[in-house]
Amino acid sequence: MKCPAHQSEATGVCVYCGRAMCAECSRSSATQRFVCSDQCSAALARADQAVDLLLQKSLQNARASAFYAYLCGALSAASAVGAWFYLPVPFLIWFTAGCSVVFTVSGIGYSRIARKQKSSR
Repeated sequence: MKCPAHQSEATGVCVYCGRAMCAECSRSSATQRFVCSDQCSAALARADQAVDLLLQKSLQNARASAFYAYLCGALSAASAVGAWFYLPVPFLIWFTAGCSVVFTVSGIGYSRIARKQKSSR
C-alpha cells in the first residue's frame, strides 16, 4: 500500500478515515492513535466524546430503570397486602405478589448492570 501524498510505502492507516500514511504523514491524536490530518484528529476526538456521552446516558438509564422497577415492586407488594385484607380474591393476591417479585428481580438486574457499567468506566 502506498501513501497517496508521498507515493512511498505506507507505515500505517488512519484510524478515522482509513487512508494509508507514510512516516511523514502520520500524526498522533490526543488519544495516542495515529491519524492522517488535523481534521481526522478533531473528528476522532468528537467521536470519542460522543461514545463517552452514550456510556454516561446508558448508566443513567440503568439507574433510572432500577429505581422504577424497585418502586413498582414496592407498590405491587403494597397492593398484595391490601388485596389480602380488603379484597380477599386469591387470584388478585397472587398476581400482585408475583408482579412484586418480578419487578424486584428486574430492579436487582438493572442495579447490577449499572454497577458493572460504573466499574468499567
